[in-house]
Amino acid sequence: MEDEKKHQKSVLDETTAFIRAHDLELTDADIAKCIEEAENGDDEQRTDVTSINKKELLSVNSCGSGAIMNALVTVGLHEATDESSRWIAISATDRILKKRAKLLKKGLPLDGDGDGPIIMGPWTNAAIGKEVFVWYSKCTRPGHGSEYPVVRSRGLIPASAADVVELIRDSDRVTDYNKMALGREDQAMLTSQVEGGGGSDLHCSETKCPELGVPGEAKIMSSKSQPPLVRKPLEFKTLFYARRVNDGEEGVETDGVAYITVGRSVWESPDGTAEGSDGSTIRCELMLSVNLVREIKTENGEMWCELTSITHGVSPGVPIFVGKQLGLVAAENYIKDIRALFEK
Repeated sequence: MEDEKKHQKSVLDETTAFIRAHDLELTDADIAKCIEEAENGDDEQRTDVTSINKKELLSVNSCGSGAIMNALVTVGLHEATDESSRWIAISATDRILKKRAKLLKKGLPLDGDGDGPIIMGPWTNAAIGKEVFVWYSKCTRPGHGSEYPVVRSRGLIPASAADVVELIRDSDRVTDYNKMALGREDQAMLTSQVEGGGGSDLHCSETKCPELGVPGEAKIMSSKSQPPLVRKPLEFKTLFYARRVNDGEEGVETDGVAYITVGRSVWESPDGTAEGSDGSTIRCELMLSVNLVREIKTENGEMWCELTSITHGVSPGVPIFVGKQLGLVAAENYIKDIRALFEK
């Protein structure tokens, strides 16, 4: 009976979803909307949200959750495009960027893969050819999870930005490019998408979900992965939100069509804790997941884009140093494996 109760508590849908919001820029009105709808819900555990810091965990199932998604996008865009000295490049990335700086200082052309024109974005530290850049940084957002490092990777993909974001959003295809993934399932769609209009559209920033007031696609997902050196599979339950990036949004440089996806763990109760679904997994937390996909204009019309990925995770039972090393390797492989999928 006890096992059955644990299993029931681990089932997450749109009626019981709470998300950490302590590091998000939200207005008092946004927070009030989330709390008000949580208090008015039928699930008794949802009223507990008022007994903790009102900005610690908020309900995802409210008209205020659109503001949560927008705030996550703001954080994601900043992390993906921040080129300040807080980011520490791994040795291979450091060598490439130092060599590039010397070439530019001497007025010499950058190295490419061949005799053709070099494909690269017009922004700082843009990737060229087969390069995959990887950095790590201390988390600059205070509060829960800030002791864990943030990892960023960047590389070119021979595909349109739309094709890449469609791949990332498709839960059925996650094992095609993520070798550690054991599977991912969509548990609840939060944005309404109506054929012929009236709903939000991932590829159009003009149409918005009437309930949440945001464009794009938002859903709650459940996933499992098996990193090396970790005894049990890791389990995540995540809010995923994807949409187009508007030209000049948050000061982000683009060269054409661009998309962003953001993710953060959600919980079945407002205390932000839960066990694995059946005892065979370790429930972990994703503080932030970002994919910034920026299309690059080319002279011959070929479709290329640059993918910048951010991961900030909390893995209980895994030493921070070990988690960091695993994260750096996984970040580089993530770019390479998505690239390889489109090169076939």
